[in-house]
Amino acid sequence: MSENTQVAQVKKDISAQVLQKVQSFQEAGELTIPKDYIPSNALKSAYIILSETKNREGKLALEHCTQASIAEALLKMVIWGLSPLKKQCYFIMYGNRLECTPDYSGNIALAKRYGGLKNIKAQAIFKGDEFQFEVDGATGRKKIVKHSQTLENLGSTDVIGAYAVIEMDNGVNDVEIMNIKQIQSSWQQGATNGASPAHKKFPDQMAIKTVINRACKLIIRSSDDSALIESEEDEASKLSPVESEVKQSVEQNANSQPLDFEEAQVIDENNIVDVSSGAEQPQSEMFPDEAPFKD
Repeated sequence: MSENTQVAQVKKDISAQVLQKVQSFQEAGELTIPKDYIPSNALKSAYIILSETKNREGKLALEHCTQASIAEALLKMVIWGLSPLKKQCYFIMYGNRLECTPDYSGNIALAKRYGGLKNIKAQAIFKGDEFQFEVDGATGRKKIVKHSQTLENLGSTDVIGAYAVIEMDNGVNDVEIMNIKQIQSSWQQGATNGASPAHKKFPDQMAIKTVINRACKLIIRSSDDSALIESEEDEASKLSPVESEVKQSVEQNANSQPLDFEEAQVIDENNIVDVSSGAEQPQSEMFPDEAPFKD
């Protein structure tokens, strides 16, 4: 058996162990998976994507990242109920450690699933726009009083802010507003410091993603399942009891009971897997303040 074949087999074994652990947690009532989410489908699509994921040096994630970090990343994906095929999450390499990072669309899905979000719509604010908002002194909630734009302003690279209008299932409406300094501070947390081609060419779209991301994270963290999302500070440093058990199992049984991914179900045969051949995921799809390589 070649070295590449051995590596692929080991990584399939890790996926199998994650799936088995998830199933055991479900049977014990310790983990609830969304009804419309099939872990085996997600794990198969994740394996396909990871098979081609590389860092800037051209090192493959499946060969370079530790088995424990791969297991943790896959487990997070399943616990969150996110689909890499739908680009709701991405796998990012930090040295020899793999992380699963929600995309802004994944955060919207989590906010709807766990936080009671009904709808969210965001807009960029350009220089020259007439923008006014007020804060309700009784509730502390913001309200957009006026936002007027001209056709010439649309698509301008001179963005001065962004806001997201939030509608909750319980009828409560709110607004998240960020000025450009706050947005750029968020971008600074990424590997390119907000200087990627996407930030330069489409600052309005990146600003919109940033404000949506902030709004959804606040909703998720204030829900009963807020522990599903970690802050930037504690990400990769704290494991839940479920994650810890999976990590320990992988380290002890790295080559047991392989999963035949060819027999796993496919989420949607009409979906096309967008596989990254370089270090970074497509910049237009990534969310700037999630992790390095995504901004």
